[in-house]
Amino acid sequence: MKKLLLLAIFISSVSYAQQTKRVLFLGNSYTYGNNLPLLVENIAYSKGDSVYHDQNTPGGYTLNGHSTNSTSIGKIQLGGWDHVVLQDQSQIPSLNPAFVAANSLPYAQALSDTIYKYNDCGGPLFFMTWGRQNGDAANCASYPPSCTYAGMQGRLRSSYLLMGSQNNSPVSPVGAVWREFRANFPNTNLYAGDGSHPNINGSYLAACTFYSSLFHKSAIGAWKPTSMDSTLAFNIQSQVNTTVFDSLIVWGIDTLLPPNSVTYYQTSTTPSQVDIAFFANDSLVLDSVTWNFGNGNSTSGFSVINNYFNSGTYTVISQHWQGCLKSIDTSEVFVYPWSVGENASIAFDIYPNPTNDKIAVKTELKGKVHYSILTTKGQIVLNGTLQNEEINLENLSVGLYILLLEVEGKLYRQKLIKTN
Repeated sequence: MKKLLLLAIFISSVSYAQQTKRVLFLGNSYTYGNNLPLLVENIAYSKGDSVYHDQNTPGGYTLNGHSTNSTSIGKIQLGGWDHVVLQDQSQIPSLNPAFVAANSLPYAQALSDTIYKYNDCGGPLFFMTWGRQNGDAANCASYPPSCTYAGMQGRLRSSYLLMGSQNNSPVSPVGAVWREFRANFPNTNLYAGDGSHPNINGSYLAACTFYSSLFHKSAIGAWKPTSMDSTLAFNIQSQVNTTVFDSLIVWGIDTLLPPNSVTYYQTSTTPSQVDIAFFANDSLVLDSVTWNFGNGNSTSGFSVINNYFNSGTYTVISQHWQGCLKSIDTSEVFVYPWSVGENASIAFDIYPNPTNDKIAVKTELKGKVHYSILTTKGQIVLNGTLQNEEINLENLSVGLYILLLEVEGKLYRQKLIKTN
């Protein structure tokens, strides 16, 4: 007699971090040059994330201008933005502190206040720009620090970090990455012909910096423009990775997310149904958890049970909320049918288990016995016909496996552990 029994043979959990960000860019030609927002979108897509963006970037625009611009304010008031990128005119934040205090800081605050008012879970992200290639000749006489690239870059860094601090906002440190890249790769040009605007190299550096600032992930291995040399792209990505993640506190980038530890186990099994319980282990610090069980069912709660009626692999996604912060966990549930005979309880024994080389299989099954060894995800890594009640496992990696024996259409299983 043969019956069909559904069993969840293994459940694995991996932290899952694919994200979508809604980003509004308010700036000028430094932002719209080479379509920086689209470069950020392409990089994110290549890394498994996505960016929905909009922008208002008139040439030469200042934070003062954006603070009274009906288009900029209207876009902010639409709400739903995760981040609104704020970029001042390239020279203003590099001038003397008194000038910046009068002509930049008040408008950074006014825009930030509007952003917070209309975006419950969003906020500003300041765009630290770069110094001009040979300094700012127009302001050199009146403010000597602007005469050189280094002096101009130092003031830009200070001003944007001050904006971030005053408005409880992170800063995307494009200018800091730019400075380090210039020092480490002096033969690579980041500027357009005017020595101010970025060429595609500079815009790509900015885009990689924004990706890491927005998603808190490395840009190494990301998409690059087809015209860009692979080595150059890697050098840019690596510099971004070093500069951004070595100084997260300096840039005000908070990478902390709600904990998303999940426990799960099979609660009951019938010939046609498997029930699995899922628990959010950190419920005391979370506000809520939502679940999608991969079979059309969804719910919310810190401890939930889902029923599986069909065999297959199911992706369970849980979203863990703490205020406006969200983290995601993904668990894969493997539910498979097994044909089991009435004499399953006396099917076979294996020893030694765990083992580092061979196993002996002691069985009372009669007839030709076919064996398969599967990973916990169901991949067959070894199979054959059982001979001399012995199987050689020397070529298998260390880990947990499932040993299946098949005789006359009936399947029998046991867990098997391979050691060093």
